[in-house]
Amino acid sequence: MITEEYLKDNFITAYFIDNARQNIEVQTTTPDKKSVFTTIIPYEENGSQYKALSKFMSLDQLHESTYQKRTQERKGFEDQIMRIAQKEGLVLDKNKLDTKFYPTILNALFTDIENVDHIFALKLAFFEMDAISSSKNDEAKKQLRQSKTKLDVINSALAIISSK
Repeated sequence: MITEEYLKDNFITAYFIDNARQNIEVQTTTPDKKSVFTTIIPYEENGSQYKALSKFMSLDQLHESTYQKRTQERKGFEDQIMRIAQKEGLVLDKNKLDTKFYPTILNALFTDIENVDHIFALKLAFFEMDAISSSKNDEAKKQLRQSKTKLDVINSALAIISSK
């Protein structure tokens, strides 16, 4: 049972646990401060447990705490998904290029060579490279911008890089 007296020395935090915002999870310590436990209480403005909680956390703070908790949970979930996807080879790790991606890269570059979406993305990627964006060779950069196929884009980019 959540009481004002108990919360005074043991309250940690609280947050809503459902989208309807009808239930609150209150985290407290045990009296010896060695363990943390949670208690679910209903959100009833006139309920004795909520009144006790409201002495330590306003409704606005409760909403902010709920938002922060969900943000942390989502970040943890996203981090875990990315670790799994990288482990399974489903996403490219920018810091480590696995050799099994080369066939995928070559297939993307040398098939459907006139796909305008791919060409645009390829041009953007090249212009993000420092060797190309900082190049003073305006004519070669113009040729890169005007390229109509993936092969033309690659050739133009290589011309810029090799002219440095």
